[in-house]
Amino acid sequence: MLYPDLYQEYTSLLQDKTDCQNTLAALKDGYISTKTISGKKYAYLQYRANGKLLSEYIKKNQLSEVKAELEERAGLMKRIDEIDKRLGRIEAAAAILDKELHRRLITLRRCTAMEALPFGEREKSLAFCSAMTALEGIPASKGAERNLSRWAAGDLSFQESYWNTLRMYHLAEG
Repeated sequence: MLYPDLYQEYTSLLQDKTDCQNTLAALKDGYISTKTISGKKYAYLQYRANGKLLSEYIKKNQLSEVKAELEERAGLMKRIDEIDKRLGRIEAAAAILDKELHRRLITLRRCTAMEALPFGEREKSLAFCSAMTALEGIPASKGAERNLSRWAAGDLSFQESYWNTLRMYHLAEG
């Protein structure tokens, strides 16, 4: 493959982005507000869930921890934004330099979210996929089902499953 350094940087950035997103999922979201009740100030974490603004009391001894989490979240969001910009620049360069590299990078980006799914979520996504294809009346081939089952079990990467399926239908070479 041409331009292995670009491919390596792109792969590394995608992994970094996935790590950031996984960390974000575990952090508190929202902002801190204060309310004065009977002359005393109380801190609350304000956040949205299911379209509603919710408020959660923060004990004084937990305030610095919550602030740190919110700051970490802001830093991670900024980092993800920087990564997305760099990924876009690499994709633009690849589109000019080598169409095959560009295609592989786009495939990597599409597959990364699936690779990051925990195993329990993989099973749910397969069940949803099966339900949708059944509704559409377009059953997956046995080969595609086998590849996806291997991915769900952790025996095959999603990207390899994707490429195997494309090859099976003669939509990719090799």
